[in-house]
Amino acid sequence: MIYSFTALMHAEGKRTFIEIPFNVWEETGLKGNIPCRIDIGEFSFECKLIPKGGGRYFIPVSKACLSVLASGEEYEIKMEPIASLSRINHDSPYSRENPVRKIDGIAAIPCQDGLCGQHCVSMLAAVPLSDVVKLMGKEKASWSKILEALDYYGIHYASKAVYTKGNACSLPVCCIANLDNRFVLWYKGSFCGVQETDSKNIRSYIEIYTD
Repeated sequence: MIYSFTALMHAEGKRTFIEIPFNVWEETGLKGNIPCRIDIGEFSFECKLIPKGGGRYFIPVSKACLSVLASGEEYEIKMEPIASLSRINHDSPYSRENPVRKIDGIAAIPCQDGLCGQHCVSMLAAVPLSDVVKLMGKEKASWSKILEALDYYGIHYASKAVYTKGNACSLPVCCIANLDNRFVLWYKGSFCGVQETDSKNIRSYIEIYTD
């Protein structure tokens, strides 16, 4: 079952949380560290809820999530309890100190329908799209899945997304942009592997470091 509510993020020390505004025990019949799938705005992720006693629970907000979401805003949240967590960046042979490669060029490949996020990761990592699909799955990618995949390949990205709010923007050398509700890769002045695209429709982007 999916539970929907509206809430604000709040900081406690160095951590950020969202308090669930109802008694989780009574609503779900579950107790303990409950694994859930969370949708906040355009960001999706999995986590274990943190119990605070008496059915009161917090959703932990990761640094990857904070890099995409604007702080201080109220969000519509969807929460779905799941059997267990699934991570795609565990047991990676790569790290930011030992990435899959240095990004000194992009070999553009045509984007396949429904695989825009996987397509961006494939070009950045310079690995076959089929390998990225095995890692990320065939479903439409979210920011969360894309960032987990970048972590898997050791690709370094900015700690915060830039929200354009429909305004004109100057894109960095390399970034993944959310444009018309799809993800596209920008590199050195052009979008890669897609037809002509109007940059005025960019909603947000995350810079990919190439140095």
